[in-house]
Amino acid sequence: MATQIWRRRRDSAAETTASAPAVSDSRTRRWDTTRVRRFQRHDGLSAFVWLAAWTITLILLFGIALTWGGANQANDVVHAVMRAGTWLATPFHDVFRNGDARKQLTENWLFAAGVYLVAGRVLAWLLRW
Repeated sequence: MATQIWRRRRDSAAETTASAPAVSDSRTRRWDTTRVRRFQRHDGLSAFVWLAAWTITLILLFGIALTWGGANQANDVVHAVMRAGTWLATPFHDVFRNGDARKQLTENWLFAAGVYLVAGRVLAWLLRW
């Protein structure tokens, strides 16, 4: 008897999925509304905060790459990136101390980039919420 009920339910589920469009799921979950809300686009302010966090991170990473690449400091672009990176990483100036100046800059600027990226993501999430 239990197998007959199971077969009937299975057959009725197959009929409903066959008649329903292929895009929708025959079983609705109660979490569908939260899933749609979670993947909504950013509003303008949270998108700006997230973009600013990525821009700061990319400036710091570009400055690290220029330092390790031995870029010419007399170049205007290199000088501007290094000045901007120095200003952005000022709060994290001596978090890590190292005998090699290049390694110290790398460690401090990577830490600063990580903090800016995490803080930007959290702030953008809070603004969306």
